[in-house]
Amino acid sequence: MSVENGERFIRLLESDPELRRKVRESGVSAFLDHSASAGASCTPYEVVSAMIRSMDSGS
Repeated sequence: MSVENGERFIRLLESDPELRRKVRESGVSAFLDHSASAGASCTPYEVVSAMIRSMDSGS
């Protein structure tokens, strides 16, 4: 798991409405399973860290 996987998971979420639905409807308990099945094993913290990294690089 890594921030890079968080970045990958964000890109997957942006392009896959079905993945977004699964994550939204399943809640926090299934998050790790969904990120792993998408090929981007990451924690919610790593996704947020990836978002912050993106915000910082855009400034």
